[in-house]
Amino acid sequence: MRHRHHWLGSLTIPGVVVAGLLVGCADAPVNESARVTQQDSLPAVQIKARLLEAPDLAGSAIDIELQDGRATLSGFVETSEQRRRAEAIAHEHDKVDTIDNQITVK
Repeated sequence: MRHRHHWLGSLTIPGVVVAGLLVGCADAPVNESARVTQQDSLPAVQIKARLLEAPDLAGSAIDIELQDGRATLSGFVETSEQRRRAEAIAHEHDKVDTIDNQITVK
C-alpha cells in the first residue's frame, strides 16, 4: 500500500519557485543607489525615505551615510537646486549635526 503525502506536492512547487528566484537573482546587477550597506541605521533610513518622497528629487540617485551626527550625501542629481534641497532635507533630521554634501550635479 502506497502512502501519499498530499502536503508534499503543495510544498514542492513553491520550493522550486523560490529556488528559481534565488538563483535568478544571484547574477542580477546591483543598483548602487538602492544599496543600504552603510545606511542601515534608522535615522539614515528615515532620511533616505524623505529624499525618495520629495517630488523635486524624483529620479535622483542619492545615498546617505550617517555616523556620529555627520551625514554624508553622495550620488547624482540634475540641478544645483536639487543638490541644495537634498541637503536641506537631511539637515531637518534631529540626528544630523553636520553635512558633507558630495552629491554631483550631472
